[in-house]
Amino acid sequence: MRQNLSYTEFRKITDKPVKAVIYTHNHTDHIIGVKAFVSEEDVASGRVQIIAHESMMSTVISNASVIGPILGLRSAYSFGVMLEQGPQGAVNQGIGPRLVTGQRSFIAPTKTFKDFLDLEIAGVKLHLQYAPSETDDEIVVWMPDSKVLQTAEVIQGETFPNLHTLRGTKYRDPVNWFRTIDMLRDFRPEHMVPSHGRPLSGQARIEELLTSYRDAIQYVHDQTIRQMNKGLTPDEIVDVVSHLPAHLANHPWLGEFYGTVKHSVREIYFGYLGWFEGDPTFLDPLPRPERSRRYVEMMGGRDAVLAAAKKAQGSGEHQWAAELLTYVIRVNKDDPEARKLKADSLRQLAYKTENTNWRNWYITSARELDGSLSKQAALMTMGSLGAPEIIRQLPLIKFFESLTVRLDPVKSADAHLIAAFRITDANQGYAVEVRRGVAQVHERIPEKADLTLNLNLATMQRIIARQTTFAAALQAGEVKAEGDVALLARFNSFFDPASTQAPGLTAR
Repeated sequence: MRQNLSYTEFRKITDKPVKAVIYTHNHTDHIIGVKAFVSEEDVASGRVQIIAHESMMSTVISNASVIGPILGLRSAYSFGVMLEQGPQGAVNQGIGPRLVTGQRSFIAPTKTFKDFLDLEIAGVKLHLQYAPSETDDEIVVWMPDSKVLQTAEVIQGETFPNLHTLRGTKYRDPVNWFRTIDMLRDFRPEHMVPSHGRPLSGQARIEELLTSYRDAIQYVHDQTIRQMNKGLTPDEIVDVVSHLPAHLANHPWLGEFYGTVKHSVREIYFGYLGWFEGDPTFLDPLPRPERSRRYVEMMGGRDAVLAAAKKAQGSGEHQWAAELLTYVIRVNKDDPEARKLKADSLRQLAYKTENTNWRNWYITSARELDGSLSKQAALMTMGSLGAPEIIRQLPLIKFFESLTVRLDPVKSADAHLIAAFRITDANQGYAVEVRRGVAQVHERIPEKADLTLNLNLATMQRIIARQTTFAAALQAGEVKAEGDVALLARFNSFFDPASTQAPGLTAR
């Protein structure tokens, strides 16, 4: 496992043993792959400690269980995971040349902290500081003796930061972010090492960068709020707050290669006020297919809309063409001509943008529309956030809680059934009570369960990892049942099965 690029390059620098690993935050490119450098035996024996913020694991668990499928798929669109490198595919990641994937491994932290942690490892003094910014579990590492500051993703590299991710994330508070940068300035570092991008040396140069970076974030935040207080909607605000002032826009570390001002503005609005923009017309709008049908009819029908879209394409108005074609596709998402035309326009929009997230999403969506996107590859991305080592470390209750968001309310509309699960070698018991469209999880086994399954922890973990099922384990004798065994099939029927194909994100 250690025969990989990262480890090989690391060993060109030093042959010293690894004594500690620091997870700066929960994102997979900062925690997955740790076994390239250390083994579980190293960590279990205490030879190596793994350090993180106390809240990191809860986010890792949430991403791997509750929203893992859709977040994995959306991440693939954003990072261009299903695209080849080249002029018609992915060209860069904005924070680095490309996303390199390999074997996924993970070991949970052995030491966590809340606000800060001072320690000495192998003779090196370290100050670990909580730094809420890109994530709420972010930490930075200050080495006082050498005046080196490892900034994690508080500074995202030579790009305007992603104040919001297109793939989806909890609200990233810009105020916390620029205040954290002010805290970094107080260290007065002589060397700054971001997790993405090239290091920077020189106290004056670093101070200038940190000041400009935090000013860019505050500018977008403050000017968005200013326009919100004038009653403007997100669509209106992005026309006013569309770019940074020249002295920041031209800064070498603030090009909009990864984040953009425009999609940051929309998220700031949503973070403060939510989705409702103020016009009650859209409190309960017509269903999108019906609204689109009426628009298309009003514009003269499908052929007239396609003709208008082609005319727009001919004059280079690809945004307008894509918007027109969206209405046709919403009426009939299998319309091949409309899909191909929209795919053509999305590609042209991709080739014109300097933002890599936008480009990757445009091109991946174009391939979804024209049928050239691998359906199998898309499906595989939906499990990309659930490395087996992460799945094994999920608290069992998280597995049962993940069932609740898969419950089909129609199939369970008249049901009231309690299925209990006893983990015989771990002294744990859980129950899922399906009650007329809602599934409630109990952290104990009720007295009147309709069905109780007894199994050991290893079997339960195999079920969580989808290496077997309750039914298969029951048939193999690995699960013992109390009550009516036939109820297991009924219980399973209430829940959505594992996805056999990825949903389309564009043809909707």
